[in-house]
Amino acid sequence: MHGVLVKQTRKELEWRQRMARFAVSGKQVKLFCQTEQISEAAFYRWRAKLAGAVDAPSAAGFIDVGVMVAAPEAQAMPQVAPIGAALEVRLDLGHGMILHIVRR
Repeated sequence: MHGVLVKQTRKELEWRQRMARFAVSGKQVKLFCQTEQISEAAFYRWRAKLAGAVDAPSAAGFIDVGVMVAAPEAQAMPQVAPIGAALEVRLDLGHGMILHIVRR
């Protein structure tokens, strides 16, 4: 949101941190909730609420960044991985969420 300050409540911040811990814990929801001493219903409610905050209507759904061009010191033709080659992309989306895509 451009020029708009979004105020997070303390509870929302706690739940964002909790969801970040869940994302890296590798635990099933039930076991994670037992560890955190929270109900599964509260977990799912807050997960949906926080996901809705990310999907705000003002957020851009797709941003065209154009064509990537090799730097002048690179070869004249950018190298492209051959079909079937391994590919790994890791994006830090913020709030403890990481998008990790692997093609082998």
